Formats: sequence, C-alpha cells, structure tokens
Amino acid sequence: MEGERVVFLSIAFATHALVGYALVRGFTDADARIGLVFGLVPDGDFLFPATWGWPFVHRGLTHTPVFALTIVIVVYALRRDRSITLAVALAIGSHLAIDSLSSKGIDWVFPLAETAGPGLSVHGPVATIVLWTASIGLLVVRTDVLERSSERSDPEPRY
Repeated sequence: MEGERVVFLSIAFATHALVGYALVRGFTDADARIGLVFGLVPDGDFLFPATWGWPFVHRGLTHTPVFALTIVIVVYALRRDRSITLAVALAIGSHLAIDSLSSKGIDWVFPLAETAGPGLSVHGPVATIVLWTASIGLLVVRTDVLERSSERSDPEPRY
C-alpha cells in the first residue's frame, strides 16, 4: 500500500473513531470507548479477502443499515442495557452517516439496490477539520457539563 493511502486511511479511521467517541460521550452515560470501537466496525470490511467479492468489499455489507441494525439488536439482546445500545447505534450510525455523503455513498436499501451519495469529500481536509472540530467541541461541552454536575453534588462546602 502506498504511503499516501496509508495516511488517508489512518486519518479516516481516526475521524470515525473520534466522532463515535464524542457522540457516545456526549449523548450517553456508557463508556465512551464503545464509540471508538463501534465507530470503526463498518471498516472491518477491509479485512475481507478480495477474492470474496461483493458484498464482502469495502462499502459493501458492513456499510448498510441492515448490518448496523443487526449489530444494535445483537448488542441489546446480549446486554439489555439501553445506554450501551444507544452508544453502539450512535457510533455505527455516525460512520454510516459520514460515508453516505461521499460519492460512493452507502447502500441504504441493501440488498434491493445500490445507491450513491451526493459526492462530498467527507474524508478530505475541510470535512475532516469540521468533523474533528465538532467532535472536540462536543467533548469540551460534555466535560464542562460533567464538571458542573459534580460540583453541585459535592457534599462538602468549598471555602
């Protein structure tokens, strides 16, 4: 794999992980590391051997709402915890939402038809900066909220 491709994929993976982490941290009480892991799950398709072909290719089966819903249902069935299930849904959903905006898009109605996205450069420099800024902003806001919350629940007065 050429150097540029490695850098591109590293930044794309980091972006999906950060966005998943920030959403889980910002909107659930679950361990935010769930966002890191499940924000990357759809890209597990990079591990499929090329000989397997469609739908086991990048942006194939693992980049579909059917796959995401299956993962969310399995997690809920195993854990019976709504916060964890929401965390998984946010992380995988963020990955699909980001990739759906690219020119390849994702197959929203898999297996019925292939669809294409609007063609935005979702892993280009501008979009990456926007996604990282929004994610870091959400983390800062969430951290401030948690700090204010813990200050109010502190039983000892501060002098």
